[in-house]
This record gives sequence, structure tokens and C-alpha cells, in this order.
Amino acid sequence: MMLASTRIAIATIAIGGLLVPACGSDKPAPNTPRESTEGGERVATGPAVYKHGSGSVAGAIGPGGGTLELASGPRVEIPPGTLASTEDIVLKEAPLTTAFSNQEHERPEGPTFVIGPSLEAPANSKIRISIPLAGYPEGWGEVALGHEYPIEKMVGSDDAEHTRWQYESARLVDGRAVSDVQVINGYRLQFILSNLAAQ
Repeated sequence: MMLASTRIAIATIAIGGLLVPACGSDKPAPNTPRESTEGGERVATGPAVYKHGSGSVAGAIGPGGGTLELASGPRVEIPPGTLASTEDIVLKEAPLTTAFSNQEHERPEGPTFVIGPSLEAPANSKIRISIPLAGYPEGWGEVALGHEYPIEKMVGSDDAEHTRWQYESARLVDGRAVSDVQVINGYRLQFILSNLAAQ
């Protein structure tokens, strides 16, 4: 008799343990937006955003961060805390650049693309930009991320600008060429491979 009642008690505890979180947990479910209050103002931190598109993709990304990715390969990962409030961030394919066409020691890899508006990561984090790249083609290596920047306005034009390209270091990570940057300036981006034989 004693043994039977002990078994019933154990079964009741096990069932109760399974039911408690479903009935009365005050913790938010995974991926549920959270809000904090400060001075009467509600600030939504929310979950990270993920958007995928072809040619162009946009996402309303806030303090929780997020990822935008194109079918052609480019991906930008914005870490939590980069944005103080929600902003519409756009990742899109851009006109091809001819900056590397006549360089024997360089070759563009993947599409030319733009991320905008300009973004700056907090001091303790980086914005990750990447494209698929399983490995270096024979004779090529040392991948870098080129980013365009303006140097001056063109004479006789209010809109056109002279630009140059500057390089950020990149590396291969899990089948992707990856560059971690502090700032995105809103101009074109292009991954570039170096010709090892031409150097």
C-alpha cells in the first residue's frame, strides 16, 4: 500500500513539473519582443530580424539587430545595439564597378552591392559582411572587401562624385568570404581576390 502511494506521488510531481511553465511562467517565450521602460517611455528591444530577397531586400532593424541577405550571395549581419531605434536598412545589388577590370593582380568576386544608409557598430562589436566562397580558385587568394568612398565632386555636376576604393581585410569562414567592419558608408562594396602569381 505504501509503495503504491509513493508511485502516485512521483507521477503527480512529474506531471506538475511539465504543466507549470505552460500555465504560469512569467518569462517571455523565445523570440518574443521584450520591452523596457525608462522615464515612462517604452523601448522595444525585440528579436533579431532576418530578411531574404532577390536583387534588393529591406528590413526594419532595431536595437535587436538583424540580417539581410540576397539570393546572389551578399549578406550583412548587424549586431544588437548598433541601432538605437528602428531604421529601414537596405541591401541591394549595385552597378558593376570597372575599378578592378584592368588589374592583373585583382579580380572581383561575387556581385557589387550597397548597404544603406550608413551604419556604425558600437566600439565592442563589428558589422559582418560576407558572400559565398568555398575556396580560392587556383592561383588566387588573399580575399579582401573593397569599399568605395567619395573624394570630391565632379566639376560641373552637383550629383556626380569622384570615388576611390579602399580595402578591408577578409577571410574564409565556413564557405564564405567574411569581413568584419566598424563602419558602412552607404557606397558600393565588392569582394576582391588577389592573383598570387602577379604580385
